[in-house]
Amino acid sequence: MSNTSQFDASASMLGYIYQIRYALYLSLRKLPEIADPERFNVSIEKLDDIAFDDDGSPEELLQTKFHGSQGNITDRSSDIWKTVRVWVESIQSGDISLGDMVLSLVTTQAVVDGSLASLLGVGQERDIDKALLIMSKICEESNQTNSMGYKAFKGLSDAEKRSFLGSVYIVGKSDDLLRIREKLKPIARQYVPVQAVDAFINRLEGIWFKWIVEALSQSPSGAINLGFLQDFVEKIRPEYSHANLPDEYAEALPDAIDVEGDMRVFIKQMRLFDAPKKLIEIAIVNYYRAFEQRNKWAGDGLLNPGELNGFDRRLIEKWDEEQAFLEMQEEFDTADAKRKFAARLYQYSQQRGVVSIRSDFMGDYLSKGSYHLLSDALKIGWHPDYGELGDASNEDVA
Repeated sequence: MSNTSQFDASASMLGYIYQIRYALYLSLRKLPEIADPERFNVSIEKLDDIAFDDDGSPEELLQTKFHGSQGNITDRSSDIWKTVRVWVESIQSGDISLGDMVLSLVTTQAVVDGSLASLLGVGQERDIDKALLIMSKICEESNQTNSMGYKAFKGLSDAEKRSFLGSVYIVGKSDDLLRIREKLKPIARQYVPVQAVDAFINRLEGIWFKWIVEALSQSPSGAINLGFLQDFVEKIRPEYSHANLPDEYAEALPDAIDVEGDMRVFIKQMRLFDAPKKLIEIAIVNYYRAFEQRNKWAGDGLLNPGELNGFDRRLIEKWDEEQAFLEMQEEFDTADAKRKFAARLYQYSQQRGVVSIRSDFMGDYLSKGSYHLLSDALKIGWHPDYGELGDASNEDVA
C-alpha cells in the first residue's frame, strides 16, 4: 500500500471531524501511559484512519466509522469487510506486520450479542475461533459490495487468519462528536482548573486541527509527534492557573491598517499631539490585540466577576496620577505646550503605565491597548482639550 492510500476516506465532513477529534482524545489518553512521548507518532489517513507508531514502527491502527443515525453493525456490514480488506492488503504489502499490532475498528453503531463484532470485541464474549468460522462461511457468499474484502481474507493462510483476528478489535457504540468532547473534559481537568476546561479544550483542538492539516498537506502524509502535544500542553497549562490568563493575541494583527482613513476616537486623540504614523500603527495593533483578547476571555468564561472593570480602574488611576504630576510640573497655556504635555502623558502610559491583570500575565499589549479602549470611550485622554472630541464619530469597529 502506498502512503497516499487508495482507501482514503470519502465520508462526510462530520466523519472527518469525528476522526480528528477521536485521534486527539486517544493521543491525550496515551500520554501518561508511555515513557517517552517523543518516540510515538500519530497519523491521520496515512497507514489508516488513525495510526500510532513507536519510533516509526506501527503499533496501533484504527478505522473510525461515524454514522449519523443509530443502527447495529451486522456480520456483513461493509464497515467490517472494507476494513478487513484495508488491513489485509497493508499486511501483504509489508506496511504493517502482525504480532503485537492492535487493529481497532471503532464505530458509532451498536454491537449485538452473539454477532461477529461481539466475538471480535473487547468483552468476555470475545472468541476468535467462532469469529473465524463465521467469517469463513460468509466469504463463500456472493456480495458485490464486500467481494474485495472476502477475497482478501480468503487469501490468508489459516495461521495468518488466526494471527490477524487475534489483533482485531471491534468497538461499537463509540461516543459521537459531542460525547467525545465530554470525555476530553476529565483529561483536561488533570491540567487546568474546572472553570478553564472548555477554553483549554478549544485551544487544544485549534492547534490539533492545524497540525492535522499541515500533516495531510505533506507528500507523503506526515505524522504528529506526541512529544509536540506533550510540550504544547505543558506550555499552555500555566496560562490557565488562577494567577494567569491565556495569552493568545500577542502576535495577532488586524486585517488592515488605514492610518489616514481611521476615524476612531482613540486615533483622533493621538492626532491632537501630532503622533507620527508609525506610533498610530502601533496603537491600532495594540488596540486590536487588547480588544480581541478581552472578548476571548469573556467568551471563554475565564474572568472573575468585575475583573475587567477593576483592571480598567487601575489603568485610569495610573493615568490620573501621572496627569496630576505633569500638571504640577508644566504649564500648557499655548498650543505647542499642550501638544508636548499630551505626548509626555501618552509616552508614560505606553512605557511605564503597564498594569498586570493577573500577577503572572506578561502581555503588555493588554495594558497598552486597553488605554486606547479607554481613550476611545473618552474615559481618559492625552491632550488637555481631549473632551472636545465628544462629538467625534466612532462607527468603525476593531
